[in-house]
Amino acid sequence: MTFNPVWGCNNNCEYCYARGIAKRFWANIYIKEVNYQIELHPDWAWTGDHLTGLEDFKPTFLITHFKKKFPKKPQRIFVGSMSEIYYWEKEWMERVLDKIRQYPQHTFQFLTKFAHVYNKYTFPNNCWLGITITENYDFERQECYLDDFRYKWHTFISFEPLLEEIYIGDIEYLNVDWVIIGAETGNRKDKVIPKKEWVWDIVNYCKTNNIPVYLKDSIIKLFPGLEAYKQFPKNKGGD
Repeated sequence: MTFNPVWGCNNNCEYCYARGIAKRFWANIYIKEVNYQIELHPDWAWTGDHLTGLEDFKPTFLITHFKKKFPKKPQRIFVGSMSEIYYWEKEWMERVLDKIRQYPQHTFQFLTKFAHVYNKYTFPNNCWLGITITENYDFERQECYLDDFRYKWHTFISFEPLLEEIYIGDIEYLNVDWVIIGAETGNRKDKVIPKKEWVWDIVNYCKTNNIPVYLKDSIIKLFPGLEAYKQFPKNKGGD
C-alpha cells in the first residue's frame, strides 16, 4: 500500500518513473484538490495557488491524499512513492508522523537518497527508514551520515534502479534489516540493464547474513528463476 501526501521532487533523476506519472495526471490531482476545498468552504475565493508547481513536479502537499484512510488490519505502507522526503517542508512531515502515530498496527516505510534527513525528526517505532542506492557513489556521497542511519530503529536499502556492480562491503557496514533490488523501468535512451551477477552478488550476501531480500518484478522479468527472493522482514507494526 502507498501513501502519497506529497507529490514532487527537485532531484531531476533521468530514470524517474514518478515524474512521468505526474506529467500524465497532475491536472486531475489539481482539480481534485480544488474541488475538495470548494466543497469544504463554499464561501471562500480559494484559487489553489500553492498547486501551481504540480505541473513542474515541484514538491506539493495534497490534503486529499493526506486524508487517505488506512485499513484496520496491519499493512506495510510505503510513504512517498511520488516524492523525495528530503524536499518536504517540516510541517508536512510532522503532520504525517502525527497521523502515523495513530496507526501503530501498520509498518510505515520511508525512503530517501539523503539519509541525514532522518536526523531532523523523531520517528515512531513502527517506521522503517530506507536509503536509495543506485551506484557506489551513493555510499560515498552520504558517508558522513551513514553512522547515524545504521542506528535507527529498522533500516533497509533499496537498490533501485541498480545501475552498476555494488561493493558488498558497504552493505555490511550499514548492517541493514532488509534489502530491495529493482531494475530501471521505462524506455529512456540510456536505460541501464543490470547484469545478473550484480544482482546475484547482493542476493548471496543477504543469504549468507540472513537478511531478507526482495527482488522487484523488474528484476524477475530479466532473470526468471529468482522468484523465491521476494522476502519480507518478519516484524510489523513496530514489533
